[in-house]
Amino acid sequence: MNRLKPFCSIALLALALLMSAPALLAQEQAPEVLAPAPASAPVRSTPSLELDPALQRIIDQDNQAQAQADLWIREHQELNKEKPFQDDTLPLRIRDRLASVEKAYEDYLFGHPESMEGRLAYASFLMDIGRDNDAAREWLRLKEKHPDSPVLLNNLGNYFAQKGEALEAFPYYEAAIAKAPQEPLYVKNLASVVYIFREEAFTYYHLKPQAALLLAQALYRKALLLAPDDFILRTALAQTWYYLSPFKPEKALADWKKAHALAADDSERQAVLLHYARVAILAGDFEEAQKQLEAVTFPQHQELKETLLKNLDERRKLAEASNPEAPTP
Repeated sequence: MNRLKPFCSIALLALALLMSAPALLAQEQAPEVLAPAPASAPVRSTPSLELDPALQRIIDQDNQAQAQADLWIREHQELNKEKPFQDDTLPLRIRDRLASVEKAYEDYLFGHPESMEGRLAYASFLMDIGRDNDAAREWLRLKEKHPDSPVLLNNLGNYFAQKGEALEAFPYYEAAIAKAPQEPLYVKNLASVVYIFREEAFTYYHLKPQAALLLAQALYRKALLLAPDDFILRTALAQTWYYLSPFKPEKALADWKKAHALAADDSERQAVLLHYARVAILAGDFEEAQKQLEAVTFPQHQELKETLLKNLDERRKLAEASNPEAPTP
């Protein structure tokens, strides 16, 4: 079965970044310890639909063009690591590459003006290249004819969430879930927005302090019932424990262990070890934290490993200063 392409949010980026960057949207950390994983943000994605082969070819062209643009950007960044390098042609190359995709979508929609799948794909392309308002206009036009489409409701929720307007996003996600209760994506997205926009969740759901985090956890667990093997979803749930007070290391570690069991490769498993170490640091188990960090050897995790080692050293010194008579291990 052909599929509309999945669209990963800017905050989520790719699985490779899930365990190798500080929080991008949450902007909140447990004291003195960097959060290795970003909070999960809404994912733009469309459940599988039967597609016109002509539309599928445009979607493939879209994917290839965006992959090419990403490659050019990475190459430019690599050149700048060694010495300042300004490529004045880069923006023009990217613009021309994407402009051909946009024209292909427009030509298709001129001949198929009522194609819901075509307009969904075109709107997601616009969202990917930063034209969020144009994408929203496409979705709102579609919603007039398809008011009960959970795909549209979810996409509109993502649009408002990524604009920071969570109070507008919540009802769209709730409506999408009501229309498609077995689709984990919509529950995951609502959980992520509740988690990221906790103050807005206090207002919308009439919650007391910290209750928004508990609601996010409940929603993540509901999504996991629908998608029990979703590694990113499991890590998103585990991440929430860092912001609950008092911190509960046993429960946090239990969820990280479940994430470890779902990891697809050794790099993902070592990324989870960073969280084992972080939980141990917060729990005051410095020997266990040291042991877990020593097991992290992959190059892509070394920067965060060094950060956690520094935090571990600072916590040890604070513990020794507060209890100078305690034996040194």
